[in-house]
Amino acid sequence: MTRPFPPVLLFAAADPGGANAVLPVARLLAGRGAAVAILDHGFLGRNAPPELARMPVPAGGDLGAWPRRAGIGGLCFGTSLADRLPLALARTVREAGMPVVCVLDNWMNYRRRLEMDGGPFLAPDVYAVMDDKARDEAVAEGVPPACLRVTGHPGLAGLAQEIAAAGPDWRRRVRAELGLGGAGRQLIAFIGEPVARDQGTGPEVPGWRGYTERDVLPLLCGLLQDRAESLDVAVVPHPRDDVAELEDLWQTCRGRLGGGVVRGIGGRQVVLAADRVAGMASVLLYEGWLQGKPVLSLQPGLVRADLAEAVRRPGIGLVTGSDRAPEAVALWLGAGQGEARPDCLRHGEAPARLADVMQHLAERAHGEA
Repeated sequence: MTRPFPPVLLFAAADPGGANAVLPVARLLAGRGAAVAILDHGFLGRNAPPELARMPVPAGGDLGAWPRRAGIGGLCFGTSLADRLPLALARTVREAGMPVVCVLDNWMNYRRRLEMDGGPFLAPDVYAVMDDKARDEAVAEGVPPACLRVTGHPGLAGLAQEIAAAGPDWRRRVRAELGLGGAGRQLIAFIGEPVARDQGTGPEVPGWRGYTERDVLPLLCGLLQDRAESLDVAVVPHPRDDVAELEDLWQTCRGRLGGGVVRGIGGRQVVLAADRVAGMASVLLYEGWLQGKPVLSLQPGLVRADLAEAVRRPGIGLVTGSDRAPEAVALWLGAGQGEARPDCLRHGEAPARLADVMQHLAERAHGEA
């Protein structure tokens, strides 16, 4: 089979976080006229826009010489701690002498992401991280500094513009659509995560956090009962959440609180419309922090230091013991709206930075630089 020219820049991500990080880069490169394809696998394969070409996974999952036969000139991928295919593909592409770029989407497991399949650590040509905090923590975990590059988070590229557009009228419209946070009532966004499904419900499961959403949402609801006349809670489901189960959990612990599980409105829009944000370790807490919202991370019983570090920022309240939760919730409820944080600007430039990196690496690999 003759290799097509120009070589194809392939994008792969199995999980929502990784997909949201690499998709803006793929779209920008396609807009520049580059040959771009999406691996037809996982969350990215299911959710990338139809105008981006799909490349099917080889029959039987046998990668072998497939990247060269398919004319792949480079790979940009997001990691997963459960789905091994993107990492396996990255190893194959790397062994074939073609460039590999890995885009990080969260502040944890920097090294583990690139060896979770049981193989040796895979050092990509570029390991793109969101900020200086991520770079320093990755080095501390043993990631070689030479491959690390601070690019910003491409999945947050449009956030600064969305913050600017989310004025009072916009927020009122979204709150009206939600049916929550009306006149005289605060709106709290609670960010769901399928912790019980992903990390188990007890210490016998590898990755156990020390808590699940079944501990956290009831804890928060209990501490908000005496404010039930003045606030509503919008529960934002994660893409992998069982929404019916989350609805049942909400109904069992809501007490007198107004609110409900959000359907049909994106998590970022809910956070933009909210007065304050609570959750566990979701990147949407970081988005709320970037917006200047009061943010609370409830992780009672936490046994994993990486999950604490993932959310540790000046201005984010972190609770790792239920006994400290009443004080933390009181401080959070008393905090006011701040200014948008300057990291938004770095994230806005991330897709262009990574698109330039991908083009340069591919051109160098194919003798065009």
